[in-house]
Amino acid sequence: MAHQQLNPGIVYSCYHQVSRGGEQFIQDHVFSYHLSGTLLVNDGNREHRFEPGDFRFVKRNQLAKFVKHPPQGGVFKSVSIMLDQETLRRISIEHDYTAVKSHASSAFVKLTPHPLFKGFMDSILPYEDLSPEEIAPLFALKVKETVLLLLRYQPELKDTLFDFTEPGKIDLEAFMLQHYQFN
Repeated sequence: MAHQQLNPGIVYSCYHQVSRGGEQFIQDHVFSYHLSGTLLVNDGNREHRFEPGDFRFVKRNQLAKFVKHPPQGGVFKSVSIMLDQETLRRISIEHDYTAVKSHASSAFVKLTPHPLFKGFMDSILPYEDLSPEEIAPLFALKVKETVLLLLRYQPELKDTLFDFTEPGKIDLEAFMLQHYQFN
């Protein structure tokens, strides 16, 4: 097994060999737990390394190159929860969360470990063998729980999670006028 999407919001990854995944566009925010092996990710600015026990948050709209290394004689494993914009908008309305300012942070953030993060991720692992139809309603709750846990223990992510602005297209004419002198 290489990659199993348990539902639209939760992905379980398992690799027996080194995976040179190439580039991937990360459309939604992601909360991940690294179970085994090593993950190397390059976001275009720097390389990030994740080891077993690491929790990470990935900002949406990122392009990344990654390599997944299983441990010697073992398997690379991780669990990732996608935090889609529709779900975040509903949570924003329900709990009156808004971004105060645009948040400029790294694309990949190693989160401070917390026992509730591990307990939460451990609670998701047994669902792996159930059909998507059986678990879809439960995972909708798990995605919401993810956001609430992140806000409780990593409150600085609020401005990132609830920033619903779309990356704008560059005004090419203004850029050219600002950076180049034409005669």
